[in-house]
Amino acid sequence: MSSTNLNATEKLNEFRLKLNEHNDKLIRASQKMIIARSKFSRREVEIDFVKSAENEYKIIKKDFKEVSDNSFFFENVKKAKEELKKASKNSKEYWKLFEEYKLAVFLYKESKVAIKDRGHGGLLSKLSQTALKLDKIKFRYREGHPFAVNGVSVEIKHGDYIAIIGHNGSGKSTLSKIIIGVLQPTNGSIEVYGNKVTRNNINMIRKFLGIVFQNPDNQFIGSTVRDDIAFGLENRRIAPSKMADIIVKSAKKVRMEEFLDHEPLMLSGGQKQRVAIASALALSPDILIFDEATSMLDPKGKNEVKEIMVELKNTREKTIFSITHDMDEILNADKVMVMNKGELVKFGSPKEILSEKEFLRSIHLDIPFVAQIEEALQNEGLKISGSANLEELVKNICQK
Repeated sequence: MSSTNLNATEKLNEFRLKLNEHNDKLIRASQKMIIARSKFSRREVEIDFVKSAENEYKIIKKDFKEVSDNSFFFENVKKAKEELKKASKNSKEYWKLFEEYKLAVFLYKESKVAIKDRGHGGLLSKLSQTALKLDKIKFRYREGHPFAVNGVSVEIKHGDYIAIIGHNGSGKSTLSKIIIGVLQPTNGSIEVYGNKVTRNNINMIRKFLGIVFQNPDNQFIGSTVRDDIAFGLENRRIAPSKMADIIVKSAKKVRMEEFLDHEPLMLSGGQKQRVAIASALALSPDILIFDEATSMLDPKGKNEVKEIMVELKNTREKTIFSITHDMDEILNADKVMVMNKGELVKFGSPKEILSEKEFLRSIHLDIPFVAQIEEALQNEGLKISGSANLEELVKNICQK
């Protein structure tokens, strides 16, 4: 790619981001104007209040029109065409310039699409290797009600596997909804890879995120596994020529490549959840959230999904959050967030968290099965601790 087209590609993303930002301002100004007119009709405000709102809307609308100028991309096409005309058709240079011309045309068409969809296709850059930063996050569902999330602050670096645990009503599910942008915090701020989350960029922030829900049946759209994985790619406007490879690669990551032409609803619970994971992975999220993803599965299905989560963790390519009731799962995590009454009461390694067994029990949380066995052995005088799984526990026992 020439420096000109590389610059144009970067400029296209900047163009989308500006469109999205100004569109958000335009929507708010429009809403403000409608409210002003409504209040005037009820004689709650004077005409000057309405005129002020109308003038503000006109100014922002004019700004949006100026930001929507895509002449740069049109001029880029003209330059690429002129360069192509100068080259001999029999030369290598010609075909290189031909590809540059095709790209310039594509970028121009994309700029027109960006204007039409108000810049929603913009992509934010990673400004930091801190995947998620929550600063004094508070949220309540109604005014006057207690906070469901109360003053949560935490920083998570890219590549970590984080387990979020807590009894029912502890705030962990509400916190997950805040992270994915379904709920907006009442107070506090959120940063995703250094980008502060605002109403202007929430749609673009979501492109960093993927989520796998509790019930995989609720995520199925297509009549086959292949169609289901393709659905998200179509929504992201991925070129059809690229989809086939992405679908196969995503299915292979969860060992479901042989089931691509099967009907999703005919699969086992574990297989369905693996398809849901493949659909999320196909969109290449940097942060993958598992929201009680194993709670409706039988033991075999749970193990299948847990194995995939550990495999993803080991690559360190993605940041993983697992909201879970399954205390055995925290043994796989790098860090554990313990929620209670809306507050983050503990944050540390599994070993650190499990060293406070009585505290966990005091907030109605059990300890993993492996830790229960270790505790029973310790009561019998056998000093064993910190086993990550049953295999490691057996090995530790044999060494005693």
